[in-house]
Amino acid sequence: MPRVFEIFGKPIAFVEDKTIFQEAICPFTESLCDGGGNRNQTKIKLTDNHALRNYFNSDLKSVIPAVCSIQYGTDEIQLQNLTQETWVVCPRRLFGFKNITTTIPEVNRGLQPHEREILNIANLTQGQDIGIWSEIYLQYGDNETNSQVDYHFDFIAAPVLRNLSESEFYLQHNIQDEQDKKEIIKSAKKSGICHGKLGVDLTFDISPNLSHPVIFEIMTASTSGSNTEKGTDIAGAFTAGMLGNNPISPGINKRQVWGRMATQLFAKSALAEAWSRDLTTD
Repeated sequence: MPRVFEIFGKPIAFVEDKTIFQEAICPFTESLCDGGGNRNQTKIKLTDNHALRNYFNSDLKSVIPAVCSIQYGTDEIQLQNLTQETWVVCPRRLFGFKNITTTIPEVNRGLQPHEREILNIANLTQGQDIGIWSEIYLQYGDNETNSQVDYHFDFIAAPVLRNLSESEFYLQHNIQDEQDKKEIIKSAKKSGICHGKLGVDLTFDISPNLSHPVIFEIMTASTSGSNTEKGTDIAGAFTAGMLGNNPISPGINKRQVWGRMATQLFAKSALAEAWSRDLTTD
């Protein structure tokens, strides 16, 4: 039977006192758990009579089920064995970074071992700060067919350039259109990374070097067999786990996982290749 394995980044069977999760903080992003960004419909309202009300701070009015991974096993011994079949169901568990609220991001020195390994395998530039941008939405236009495709990448990593002058910034990103310049400066000033007066002393505190960006796509397992009445939905399983019960959870839709992975592999590889041609020919 599939069962919840990790909540808030910890194996549920090893945590006796669940009040340690009272802040509902994701350990991978060090911010309020959002369930990976796609569990808003499973949000649990912490009403006064809800079974989980006393497990979380009183200022939290709701909490999203913080299920990181699901494991298959038939008894407690298997559930506590990390070598069993474990499926990650939250993208933050695979690749997550601190949500930096300052205009000049701090260096993240709290990488998980597997995240550090992923970045090392990517052969990124050593000895230089690397910026990670998430949920990057782009448009690709085909002049021959006059068509346009909207798409996004999960993460883009690129070396960070600092303190660029206005002319250096335009040259670095091959920006020539005057309207594009105005829109970019407007956005950069709103974000707090651009200072000074246009055409005089305008500078950009931080900017990505997009000559050789590295794209990371994160594919987590989708679930199936959720049943609210039986308590095997993600919210019910999370609640049972917090209460110390043995939480049976939704299963893993393996066929859909592999199908989505293959489809996105081909589609986004083609888009990345097209973007690469644009970067080298513009």
